[in-house]
Amino acid sequence: MNRVKLFIVCCLLAGFAILAGCGSGDFNYGKVGNIIQGAPLKLDAEYVILNRSQVDCGVQEDLWDAPVENGTHSVARLTQKGRDLHFSDDVSIGDLRNPYAQIRGEFTLVAIDVQADRDGPDKESRLVDVKLGVPITHSCFPQPLLMMGVRKGNFTQDVSPTLLFRYNNGWYLDRIMH
Repeated sequence: MNRVKLFIVCCLLAGFAILAGCGSGDFNYGKVGNIIQGAPLKLDAEYVILNRSQVDCGVQEDLWDAPVENGTHSVARLTQKGRDLHFSDDVSIGDLRNPYAQIRGEFTLVAIDVQADRDGPDKESRLVDVKLGVPITHSCFPQPLLMMGVRKGNFTQDVSPTLLFRYNNGWYLDRIMH
């Protein structure tokens, strides 16, 4: 009889453990990556980091004009071919550590490195700092471009974007925080 009771208690404990993994408590970095990469996200006026060889390639491929000095930095004017790839503003060079450009459109993002998470602004939400890559289908960009984060209201190349996740019968990506 004791074995039957022990078996029942073990089954109940296992059941509770399984149920605990089915609610909002099942938030983890693997799930974050899967959610981010699971569906396209509409980006509106986000910035991606370029390197000098990508800028040069973009000039050769007529994605933007050769950079022209504009005071303390240079600007490479976007062409229609660049706009067709969802770049939405000229490439800026010299005012930050690396060149950068603005993008707009629907992209399937890549979670490169989930760095930290913390409680969100309300119950059943989480804020996650994650290094994000934005794939651009062009030979100049064989790897996803890194997205810039925001610190104190300004875009910066020194921090990763912060994403807001919410729980409603499952975790979902609500938005990029600014």
